[in-house]
Amino acid sequence: MNRLFKETFRSILIDKILLENKKQAKLYVVQGKLSQDDFNTLVSIDPSPTKKYVGWMAKQWIAKTVTDLDELRNKVEEYDAFVKNGKAKTKDIYQFASFADLKKEVDELNAMGSESKSELRDDYEIIMDTDKLFIAVPHTHEASRYLGLSKFQYRDCEGGSKDSAWCTTYKAPDHFNDYYFKQQITFYYIRIKNEAMIELAKAAFPTRGGAMVVTALLVDKNGKVSSCYDGDDKQMSGPEITKFRKIIGI
Repeated sequence: MNRLFKETFRSILIDKILLENKKQAKLYVVQGKLSQDDFNTLVSIDPSPTKKYVGWMAKQWIAKTVTDLDELRNKVEEYDAFVKNGKAKTKDIYQFASFADLKKEVDELNAMGSESKSELRDDYEIIMDTDKLFIAVPHTHEASRYLGLSKFQYRDCEGGSKDSAWCTTYKAPDHFNDYYFKQQITFYYIRIKNEAMIELAKAAFPTRGGAMVVTALLVDKNGKVSSCYDGDDKQMSGPEITKFRKIIGI
């Protein structure tokens, strides 16, 4: 269970890491090679929570290997997504000598786009699978949809089948991609398997009832729980989330 919430504790070190990653870029400002405005802009477009790319971006901007900020932002964002998905060939951005090298790898990865549907569907992590809880984290829309329609299905449908009410499991990928890639939200899908625990959840949330059997816990890029939705896709308040976490022991 420590694995599930280890990201929560990253915030303790975040300021220190931010300072280290911005140090080189800040030095360029002191040396007069980079304006303060450009520095601020580069920091703002770095998609990583620890601003781990800003030093490299500053170096490329000064060397004029890239002159379009939008292009720089877009390619670094795409690269960051590939790194997170484990698809990047070059794991350290500082190994790219120029922006052209980064762009080449990103474009090649985009062109490949030949992952089979089964590979995309299976791109999720099982965080816990015990007699009490099943917890999984999807990394693609296909995986999110698969999990929602199989492991975490809850809502009754016509004909006796079931599906998921969560928008991140809908056929269209827009909702999942916006959360996961743009907002950098990680989803922890949780199913309660233990009957005694289910009854505790029902008693604690009488208006939600059985909808507490499956929940979607949202964790932001700083490792903090930002929201939670029950099986009916109804958002929980902060105190409700705290109560729910105590019941399931996470």
